[in-house]
Amino acid sequence: MPKILLLHTGGTLGMAPSGEPAALAPGRFLNDLLLQVPELAKLAELAVEVPFNQDSACLEPEHILVLAERIRKAAADFDGFVVIHGTDTMAFSASMLGFLLADLGKPVVLTGSQRPLAFVRSDARSNVVNAVDLACRAIPEVGICFGTHWLRGVAADKLSVSQFEAFESPNLAPLAEIGAEIRLHPEAGHFERCVPADLGRALNLAVHTVTPHPGMSWSSAPEGSAAVLIQAFGAGNLPMARPDLNVFLGDCRRRHLPVVVISQCPRGGVDLSAYEMGRKVEELGAISGGLHTRWTALAKLGLVLGARGGVDQVQQAFASQWAGEPFLDGAWPQS
Repeated sequence: MPKILLLHTGGTLGMAPSGEPAALAPGRFLNDLLLQVPELAKLAELAVEVPFNQDSACLEPEHILVLAERIRKAAADFDGFVVIHGTDTMAFSASMLGFLLADLGKPVVLTGSQRPLAFVRSDARSNVVNAVDLACRAIPEVGICFGTHWLRGVAADKLSVSQFEAFESPNLAPLAEIGAEIRLHPEAGHFERCVPADLGRALNLAVHTVTPHPGMSWSSAPEGSAAVLIQAFGAGNLPMARPDLNVFLGDCRRRHLPVVVISQCPRGGVDLSAYEMGRKVEELGAISGGLHTRWTALAKLGLVLGARGGVDQVQQAFASQWAGEPFLDGAWPQS
């Protein structure tokens, strides 16, 4: 049988019925899991580790590096990996792991639930069964298995706080559709891996994130910021008639802060050449984030900044497709 390592990092799935995080010993968690979901024993030989156990809203960069390192060290001993994770920041972890483990050559499946496994009405049981099933299939992808889909990690975002279909990949068709059978996309596992070799030893997420709204005033990025991420309107438009915005962008350029522009719209992306306002943003040094989700953009920035990269390196990163992330001229179409 395939050997699968299940890494429990916290989140709703393993919570006690009271809603409190359970105190997890790996052996006990595995026994309880097999007791409640006995069909897992028919799919794989499971081992369990608990690298950390906390609400995903409290995730720090070092947690992701620890998780990636553990998976890489265990790659020779297991056929695939399942990561139990809280839903709040699962899309960010999936984006980061999608880059850090792009060359692993084995499936890494993130999953969780909207209600604890201990509840009668819970999505945890089906999610963990589907995740283990996918991890057994030798498809070299890092993705989120939730509800009826498996989504590429560097393309995913959280959709709902309560629906069992909680995630989507707005600009890329799912890796798999899950029903009575698992229907894999023919391109699943097939993408060029081009993550620069010097990345991943450190992360720097001192990114000043801005989501504009009409009438908003613009002030300088805080001291200590290493980059700026702007979630602009539509295809990358900003109110360029505002003097304070022009001062803001000029200050970023003077301080050599990379400024990446993504869209507030979940579908489609930024094309700064499409409108006059976008062209003005680009003239002041902004970098188009294209089809990157907010989480994938943050992950890319964190990796480049962690390697002490500057404006030029960020520009190169967002002009490149590292690990199958949606790209203006490189992604497969939506289904």
